[in-house]
Amino acid sequence: MEKKNKTRRNIVSAVITVLILALAGFLSKTLEGQKKSTVSDKVVKKERRKIKVSSFVPTTQSNNITVDGRVMAHERVNLTSRVQGVMQESGKSIKKGKYFKKGDLLFSIDKKEVDFALKAQKSSLMTAITQMMPDLKFDHAQSFDGWKTYLDQFDVNRPIQPLPVAKTEQEKYYVSGKNIYSQFYNIKSQETRLNEYNIYAPFSGVITAINAYPGTLISPGQVLASMINTEQFEISAPIALGDLKYVSVGQSVELASADLSKTWNGKVNRIGTQIDEATQNIPIYISVYGRGLKDGMYLQGELNGKSLDDVTQLPKDIFVSTNAVYVVEDSTLVLKELTTVKRKDNSVIVRGISDSDKVVSSSLAGLFEGQKVNY
Repeated sequence: MEKKNKTRRNIVSAVITVLILALAGFLSKTLEGQKKSTVSDKVVKKERRKIKVSSFVPTTQSNNITVDGRVMAHERVNLTSRVQGVMQESGKSIKKGKYFKKGDLLFSIDKKEVDFALKAQKSSLMTAITQMMPDLKFDHAQSFDGWKTYLDQFDVNRPIQPLPVAKTEQEKYYVSGKNIYSQFYNIKSQETRLNEYNIYAPFSGVITAINAYPGTLISPGQVLASMINTEQFEISAPIALGDLKYVSVGQSVELASADLSKTWNGKVNRIGTQIDEATQNIPIYISVYGRGLKDGMYLQGELNGKSLDDVTQLPKDIFVSTNAVYVVEDSTLVLKELTTVKRKDNSVIVRGISDSDKVVSSSLAGLFEGQKVNY
């Protein structure tokens, strides 16, 4: 009996399982038939990117090159002594910052001893000429009067005068044998040396340093003072290597000081040859003249370079690459290569753009060559 009940329960369970599976299949098909597709059967219309374009007209532009630099004295020297002696009073107060004209006596070194020695040499020469006069009268009578006149005018207190010119070879050999020429040139050498005991201003300018004072024992080669020429200054102004072709010697430039609100005229004096490896700049040297200039002051200005013909100035942010921009042709983006003439801080001067070109001037993000656009 128990066995029959167990068999009956198994049959009921199997029937219920089959019914559940059948119901699940029916419900699945019903729901599948009611589900709608989310994909539209309509054709998707692709929209074109809207951009902004601009036209640029080629023109002739002035080519101003910015220059700046520190003012430097064109001439700057160290005054040194070539002789030895004690510094004397020159009669002028030599102070740092004081102005002197060209030729003014700056320093005087005691030369009494040297002067006396020079006079002694002149006296020796005078004696030698006197001793040869009797023989000269008999052996070279034609030259006697010339030598006598020279001897009569001889003065040890005055610069020595040139010796009479020998009229014959024999006379020249005779005079040379008396050691006259050797003594004469030794005296000329000492006279030149004597002039070096006084040191004069080589140009008009200002003393920038002073190292010797009256009473100081001076040695040869000692620097006595430093001096700059205040009548002519120059500045060294670095310019970009690309601007060098627009600069030539003789070009004028107006320079200004923002601190003093003054301007000065300058002129390109020379062009450097050494390029700065780090900046790729090359220096040009501008002479500048006028009152109020000071060594070391800072000046700025603009150099009027050669005019640039048939060029266009474009903003830097519209360039796709170093020298190319997008233009629109038949609603299609085309990459146009240009010739770069000059670069500025926020723009580039180029050649190759015509006034009919529609240049893309809006954001370049997401744009590519061949893309269809609206504008």
